[in-house]
Amino acid sequence: MAIQNDFIQFLNKDEVLEYYIGRRENLFLPLSEKDYEMTERYFFLIWDTVHEEVFRKEVVQSLVSALLFNISYIRKRSKADTETRHTRQEETFHRFITLVHEYCTQERNVAFYADKLCLSPRYLNTLVKNTSRQTVMEWLNQAVVIESKVLLKHSDLLVYQIADKLNFPNPSFFCKFFKKMTGMTPMEYQKS
Repeated sequence: MAIQNDFIQFLNKDEVLEYYIGRRENLFLPLSEKDYEMTERYFFLIWDTVHEEVFRKEVVQSLVSALLFNISYIRKRSKADTETRHTRQEETFHRFITLVHEYCTQERNVAFYADKLCLSPRYLNTLVKNTSRQTVMEWLNQAVVIESKVLLKHSDLLVYQIADKLNFPNPSFFCKFFKKMTGMTPMEYQKS
């Protein structure tokens, strides 16, 4: 599930969403049968609502919020059993991911993020690679692709407007980037 940064405005992102951003390997939670069934019902309800003829943004926002709060509840319950401290590298990585989601549409330069975290670009790259098995640029590109996909599917913006909004030098560069990352052009993705 991909959520645009400002899609769920009334959630405290630091409290709920921050945990889920960029934590693929740690999203595995022990679920009871009841937890699993409830989570599955949320996903089906969100899926069905998103695919209605008229996109009901407020309904989808509320359903996604409810799902995230429920997962957060399950995680907190589970965390009580296995309390662990994050290393300094993990904390820095989480701050990096938060910065990526805040600035990825404006800044795609490793030095920018390193400066924000008071690190050298080389050390940031090493830290991110060791923590997540991906480079800083891979995280930035993935974030931009997610933003692109959301804008292509759920906005009335034209491709050139999306390219401009995401700070690409021109629509052609955006189209080449999108095709390289996804295997299809923005128009093909929009129609799929």
